[in-house]
Amino acid sequence: MISISSKRSLFAALACVPSVVAAQYGNATASANASTISFHDPTGVSTTFATNSFNYSLASTYSVQTDFSNERLAALWQQVGPIAAGPVTTTVSPTPESSPLARPGVMHPYIPSYEANLSNAKLPENFIWGVASSAYQIEGAANAEGKGPSIWDLLAHRVPNQVADNTTGDVVAEHYYLYKQDFARLKTLGVPVFSPSISWPRIFPFGKGPINEEGVHHYDDVVAELVKNGIKPAITLFHWDTPLALFNEYGAWTDPQIVDDFFNFATFIIQRYDQYVETWFTINEPQYCNWQYASYPAGKYYPAYNNVTGGLEARFLCGHYTLLAHARVAKWYHEDFKGRGRITFKNSANYFEPNTTSSADAVAVQRNYDFVLGWFNDPVWKDGDYPESLRQTLGDTLPTFTDEEKALVKGSCDFFALDGYTSFYASGIDDLEACTSNSSYPGYPECAGSQSAAPDGFPIGPSADGGANWLYSAPVGLRRFLKKITTELFPSVPDIMVTEFGFAEPGEAALSSLNTILWDLRRADYYQSYLDNILASIHYDGVNVTGAFGWAIFDNFEWGSGLNTRFGLQYVNYTSLERTPKASMFTFLNWFSQHI
Repeated sequence: MISISSKRSLFAALACVPSVVAAQYGNATASANASTISFHDPTGVSTTFATNSFNYSLASTYSVQTDFSNERLAALWQQVGPIAAGPVTTTVSPTPESSPLARPGVMHPYIPSYEANLSNAKLPENFIWGVASSAYQIEGAANAEGKGPSIWDLLAHRVPNQVADNTTGDVVAEHYYLYKQDFARLKTLGVPVFSPSISWPRIFPFGKGPINEEGVHHYDDVVAELVKNGIKPAITLFHWDTPLALFNEYGAWTDPQIVDDFFNFATFIIQRYDQYVETWFTINEPQYCNWQYASYPAGKYYPAYNNVTGGLEARFLCGHYTLLAHARVAKWYHEDFKGRGRITFKNSANYFEPNTTSSADAVAVQRNYDFVLGWFNDPVWKDGDYPESLRQTLGDTLPTFTDEEKALVKGSCDFFALDGYTSFYASGIDDLEACTSNSSYPGYPECAGSQSAAPDGFPIGPSADGGANWLYSAPVGLRRFLKKITTELFPSVPDIMVTEFGFAEPGEAALSSLNTILWDLRRADYYQSYLDNILASIHYDGVNVTGAFGWAIFDNFEWGSGLNTRFGLQYVNYTSLERTPKASMFTFLNWFSQHI
């Protein structure tokens, strides 16, 4: 603390300072006790200072990217944190596969058919089938060869409890380096189609700007290796691995800028590989905007632009711009590029059976469909707009299409793609009107109940691993769903593919004996029964089903459940990275050998 007398001495001393004015800074003067004082500018140093008038309230809404340097890429990875390296760090040449591979023998039969009368029935000639997976879930090599971080690199590393077992996609199955061996294995098994996704941040590390040559060369070789092995690629352009830089810049899928950036990425990939690809999926399961994107930690680990921090607003903005991004690419593909194949997006949806014959349960069934399928498919297969039930419930929270956007979205899918894993019973709630009119009401905005038990309380089917506690084997539900979609919900659909279906064997990750792991009977039963019901849908119900893809090619990183929930048709030893086909794989292959 300075005394009054000391302050007087200080001002007296300042009054004796000569007046020095630097042209660079202007005249810095002040008046004290009627004396003019001035302040020294720095001299004798090399630093040059500039001045500005700062006001945070005048800041741009966005943090526009202008720096696409290696240093900036390093800063993005520092935002994520340390990345683990796997045992393989370069592309591995394939070794010869033993043929035939070890498989179930005479001591235990395959799962018997659920439709004995269709034992000699055949699939349509245009039916395509194979296995599927996605880049983040199997590639590993998270920061290798110029790749930028995705939002999932950040989530898995930085957000507590985002992944149940605290694993990441850093290494996983290292398909990035082992793809040649993986494709040689598929050839030996006789799998004709593989449906992977392409990592957006491997091609555009910043989501936009310069293209990463090493990433392009990698996927060039992936496609070439598939073709070399006689395997057709059916490519998904986006499977949830949005470049982190776009979240930093403008919030990604809650902002209209994402439409342009996705368009630029998608059209680059399509132009490069369309000559080898007959089936394109723009977006994997846009419904993820609800059960995944809406819970992303905007404002905590990256900026929250336009005050969108998650929840309903993020959910429906994400869905809106996702649909517009898809539609713009699809329109370009057919009208400008004149693509040789077909294009659509993949739906995550499941069948709903009414719990009773009551009108309340019937309303619950329809509301469940509206908020899952209608959300994205009414605009495509009907009138270019969202279901009326969404508009009445959500009001201004639901974005609005312009007339031009309605025309863009309507008819933007060439066929219907369904990722149909399970089924539910739907039940009405006690006070529907109270729910639909109050965003704080439990169950809003769907305002419809659902459960995995029949009306008498018995489970609808065998349950999956606890990490996929939503999943029960319900094969008859899939058959009913295929008919429901094509005859009632969206009768203008020309044909439908089951683009994902699969099962997580309970407790498989805890097993240590390969002999125990390979007999995955519940998963094998799932594939046999689901495929039988797809065939019944074709032959008994007249549904034009044109494809089916088993999930997954091998064990993978299962998002919020991590590595300890296994969906693979092949077992992955995460220490040695060796893959071994399970009984379910041979059940899957045996079924197709009988019906092609």
